[in-house]
Amino acid sequence: MARNIFSVIAGVLTASLLFGIGGLILLITQLNKIKGHGEATDVESIASSFTIFSMLIIVIAMIIGAFVTVKISTRKDLAHGLITGAVCCVLFAYITEFDITTDTLVLYLIIISGAGAGTFWGIWSKKSISSNKV
Repeated sequence: MARNIFSVIAGVLTASLLFGIGGLILLITQLNKIKGHGEATDVESIASSFTIFSMLIIVIAMIIGAFVTVKISTRKDLAHGLITGAVCCVLFAYITEFDITTDTLVLYLIIISGAGAGTFWGIWSKKSISSNKV
C-alpha cells in the first residue's frame, strides 16, 4: 500500500517538475520576442504561441507523470494513474484559486486526458515487459 501511495506522489512530483522546467524554457524563449520600451510588440502572436506550447507542456508532463505512477504502482494501475491526474487537477485548481471558467475546465480535461494517455502507456509497457519474460 505504501508503494502505491508513493507511486502517486512520485507521478505528481514528476509532472510538476516537468511542467516547471517546461514553463521556464517557454518563458525564456518568449522573452526574446518582447521588444524594448516604446517599441511595438505583437502581443497576440506571443499569447497564442504561449498558450499552445503551455498546453503541450501540460500534456507531456501529465503523460510522463502518469507513466511513472503506473511503473511504480503494484496493482490497480488505472486507478493510480487517474488519481495522479485528479491530484494534479486539484493542485491546478488551488493555483487558480478554484476559478471555474471555460478555460480552466478545458485545462482540467487536458490534464485528465494526459494522465489517461500516460496510464494506458504505462499499463501497455508493463504488459509487454511481463509477456517478454515468459
